[in-house]
Amino acid sequence: MIDINAPSIAILIDFWERSNRTKGQNLLDFLNDSKSNSIETVVLASYNCYEEKNTIWHWNYNNTFNSTNKRTRTLIDLHFMQKYFNENYHPHKVEHTDPAILNYVNPNKFQIAMLCGWELEYYLSINPHIKNVYVFGQAWEMCVKNRPLGYDALLEIPNINILTKLDCIRIESGTMPPDLDIDPNWYHITDDIFCHRR
Repeated sequence: MIDINAPSIAILIDFWERSNRTKGQNLLDFLNDSKSNSIETVVLASYNCYEEKNTIWHWNYNNTFNSTNKRTRTLIDLHFMQKYFNENYHPHKVEHTDPAILNYVNPNKFQIAMLCGWELEYYLSINPHIKNVYVFGQAWEMCVKNRPLGYDALLEIPNINILTKLDCIRIESGTMPPDLDIDPNWYHITDDIFCHRR
């Protein structure tokens, strides 16, 4: 039985500014709602973009991963590899996160930027009480599924439940929203929250 009141984390994947903003507002309303009090941490996972680093998301990333008192050998090695790959990766186009998401601040939730699975695994290792991981974002069958912090990759992390809420998923223009009622990989745990079968 899934406990949606257990400590949770939400991952926001590719909420681009060029998209319909209704779903972004739905997401912010959900994060601000008392029903989401179990979500303690919110992760901004914006790929293919060069964001303004003067945000709470990036400040907390630096304090968590770059702080000298937390620089274990593993973190140093992983940062080296990430820096190498980032310097050798040049996206064809640069995206920008929806400003409403990028500038969002909620004093009741820890907000942090992440892009890689190892960052999330490290964060979960120092916060083992977190049991649920929500995935929200844009392009359900692409980004929300296939990014390094998408739900397919999360299936490799043990001891977590993967959840979503459909009105917090943005759909690419011309595509239909996912029908998770008929998707055998997902099932209802409340009227509007689904859990991935493991």
